[in-house]
Amino acid sequence: MVELSIIIQEHNEGKEFIDKMISQVSDISIDHETIFVTSMNTNEFTQRYGPFDKKIRVIGDVQSCGAARNAGASAAIGRSLLFMDCHICFKDDDLLTLMKTLNTHPGALVGPEITPIEFPECTTGGGLAHGVAFYFDEIPFEWKWLHAPTLEKEFEAPFICGCAFVMRKATFNVLKEYGGFLDRHIGLSWEEEKSMRLWRLGHATYVEPRAQFGHLFKGYGDHPKWDEHSTSGYHLSRVIGIWINVFDENLFNHIKKLCIETWGQEIWDYNFNIAEKEFSWLRNKLKPMRDNIDEDWFLRRSTVG
Repeated sequence: MVELSIIIQEHNEGKEFIDKMISQVSDISIDHETIFVTSMNTNEFTQRYGPFDKKIRVIGDVQSCGAARNAGASAAIGRSLLFMDCHICFKDDDLLTLMKTLNTHPGALVGPEITPIEFPECTTGGGLAHGVAFYFDEIPFEWKWLHAPTLEKEFEAPFICGCAFVMRKATFNVLKEYGGFLDRHIGLSWEEEKSMRLWRLGHATYVEPRAQFGHLFKGYGDHPKWDEHSTSGYHLSRVIGIWINVFDENLFNHIKKLCIETWGQEIWDYNFNIAEKEFSWLRNKLKPMRDNIDEDWFLRRSTVG
């Protein structure tokens, strides 16, 4: 069995991005395969960016982040899976550290310390990022980086940035039984949400601060903004995530009220109708584990305290 399958999500990133990702994975000392999952047709991607060696496979015509992860992970032959965006900088030593932590916690999802970079130059932009929680105070789904309790060992977190993380294929198979990565829509999903489901199913999320990966964050300053394709799934994926994950009635009503106040009643109703119709089966399947986690640890009502 191949030790590691590397699943890279690509959406018209450009040849210099593909070349940089290939050059980095070629330096990995772990026995591995690489799978590019792209919104392009497979032949178009290969003609534009190839030819590729036999360790690289391409899966085409996949239109969302969640669908890309599901397709890549389902096709992977590795014992472990490394999911990455197509604008990540990393070194072999950091990957080995990440894998060592996964070996210590084989049922977990493990993410590295993240630093902003320019890509493909891999020059750092300063700052370090670790675990994440989502707040529902003045606006819904406010992203807040959490302070690392230590930089000397791994630690548990509610969520991690979805740009780079590892898990066992066996853990993905559990997630797959419970909905997989959210892929109902096209574009950018609420990709961090899978940690909440996995925690409820007994699979923790860890941050490994001794392994640092660089990530090109889009949507600010001079960086490319999220396009219409990317943002198309914003409301739907978040409403689905709340419907399947939140059993605390008071928390659910708090989040619903804030979403309606911010987005409008029509947007909430439209997306909730889809969530209720298509994902009640998953909510019902998770319901017996409703008390396995403290939902307020993941989705926080106040930024105070």
